[in-house]
Amino acid sequence: MNQWQRLTLIVLGLLLASCTRTVTITEYPSLDWSANVQQLRDSGCQGQVPASCTELIALGCAEAQGPGFYTGGLQPPYPIIECIHADGEAPDPAFFRQVNGLDTRYRTFVIYQEGTYRYLIQKSAFQALFAPVESPEEALSFAMALTGFGARFDLDPDAEVEYLVDAIAETHVETTPEGYLVTLFDHAQQMGCDTVPFYTVQVLVTPEGQVQEVAREEIYRSYACFDFEALRLEGLTLVD
Repeated sequence: MNQWQRLTLIVLGLLLASCTRTVTITEYPSLDWSANVQQLRDSGCQGQVPASCTELIALGCAEAQGPGFYTGGLQPPYPIIECIHADGEAPDPAFFRQVNGLDTRYRTFVIYQEGTYRYLIQKSAFQALFAPVESPEEALSFAMALTGFGARFDLDPDAEVEYLVDAIAETHVETTPEGYLVTLFDHAQQMGCDTVPFYTVQVLVTPEGQVQEVAREEIYRSYACFDFEALRLEGLTLVD
C-alpha cells in the first residue's frame, strides 16, 4: 500500500467517524402504565364490551381500552377509558371522532366518576375535573393529556437512527417557581412510511392546570411507518 492509498483510507475513516454521533441518554424510571386500566380490568369491560356492561353499551362503546396517554397521576383518580364505536354513524357527533388513518371507527373518551360513566372529550372539562395540579405525577398526566405528546423511557444510544444531538433526557418532571417542567416527545407524524423527525418537547404545567410548550428540539430522524393517529382531547390550544 502506497502513501496515497494510506492517506485515502485515513480520510475515509475520519469521514465515517464524523457521521457517527455518540449520544448520552439520561434514564429515568418508567411508569406503571397498568394503573391506567385497572378499574376497566376489574369491571370486566376491557376489550370487546360484553352485554353485562350496560352503561358503556348505552354510550355506544363496542370496545373499551385505556387511553393513549398516562393518567395515573391525576387527582381525583377517576379512570379514563377510550370508547370505540364500530358500526355506522357516531352515536353522538358532539363527542365521537374519527381519527386520521386506516381505522375509521368512531372514538371518544369516557370517564368513570362516582359509579357512573360519562363522555369526556373536551380539554376544558378535563381541567375542571382535575385542576389544581399539585404534584409532578399529576403534571405529567396533565401535560400528556392536554398536548398529545408522549412519554419515552426506552431511548437507546445504539439505536439505528440519525441522532442530531449529543445528549437526551428521557421523560421526567422538574419543579420550578412557575409550576412543573415536563419533558415529553413528539414527532412529525404523517400517514405512510418515510424518514420522520423526532423531537424532545419541554412543557410547562402551572398549578392552575394551564399548559404551555416552552421549548422544542429535533433529536433524531428515523424511517417510520404510521397508519393511524391517536385520539386526543380537544377544545383548547396551548397557552402562548
